Amino acid sequence: MEKVLGFVKKNASWVLLVTLVAVFSVLVPQFRTWNNFITILKQISVSGILAIGVAIVLISGQIDLSTGSQIAMSGMICSLLITKGNIPFIPALLLSMIITTLIIGLINGLTVSLTRMPSMIATLGTMNIGAGLAFWVNDGKTVYGLPESAKIIGQEYLGPIPVSVIVMIAALLIGAFILNKTTFGRKCFAVGSNIEAARLSGINVKLITIMAFLICSLFASLAGVVLMSRLNSGVANAGATLFLDVIIACVIGGISSSGGEGRIFGLLGGILVMGVLSNGMGVMGLRDYIQDLCKGAILIIAVGTDAYRRFVTTEKKVHVIRSSQSTETKKTRLKQV
Repeated sequence: MEKVLGFVKKNASWVLLVTLVAVFSVLVPQFRTWNNFITILKQISVSGILAIGVAIVLISGQIDLSTGSQIAMSGMICSLLITKGNIPFIPALLLSMIITTLIIGLINGLTVSLTRMPSMIATLGTMNIGAGLAFWVNDGKTVYGLPESAKIIGQEYLGPIPVSVIVMIAALLIGAFILNKTTFGRKCFAVGSNIEAARLSGINVKLITIMAFLICSLFASLAGVVLMSRLNSGVANAGATLFLDVIIACVIGGISSSGGEGRIFGLLGGILVMGVLSNGMGVMGLRDYIQDLCKGAILIIAVGTDAYRRFVTTEKKVHVIRSSQSTETKKTRLKQV
């Protein structure tokens, strides 16, 4: 029984995913079709790419509220570089990612690391900066007239698989490599687990924080270009509502809201859970406000469960330490007697 419970805890997102698929498949027959499965994958591709960057920031013990505005900003910059700057799609994609990262990601990293301002407040400010810039660059107007080449990563298919899904899978592999196979990834976990212990062990906490925000911005700006490609236009408020889904996906996927814990495999399960949930409720014909209500409730439950689990774990550690100290004290007294 303990092994079963341990497996469920370790793979909670996948257990929840299987449960949701089974429920929606029974309730809505059209849910269990190949076309709907592909639709779900296309729907989660943008949020999946964004979730990787958000996960890295969360693991390092921070949060980035500005990712939604970065998506819009990146998409707007890329679309303007293509239509008004006559720059080919790939160079425009790279330039928009670099510009967005240097403006928003660097501000986030420097502000949080140098001033020690809470990341929630700092990124709330850059969220508004990014949103303002997304509207300002084209006076709030949607950018149309993108060439066919700009549709590749958002609308085209490679065989039966959407290119956007392939981009998401590649991004997930890169994210897994960063967290599991690099020194930076290991230091992210250390900083997120205990920032003071990480600092005392010689880790440059400021540098890790800056890098985490920069990498998050890179993934957010890539997600913005994929969304621009899917919409075939630059929209000033595109992606503004994705952040809530991504945060829920991260927490469901085992990325601790307190930092220091998480796996990309679990994150993928969380992303799929949100995709299946949104699609299933949509196929059932539930109104948007009902979907928002359900997502909000799931976020509270997921974060609450994570916080309570960490509290219980901490209390157990404290109890063990106190018991050990009490035993040592008794031994010392006996020796003195």
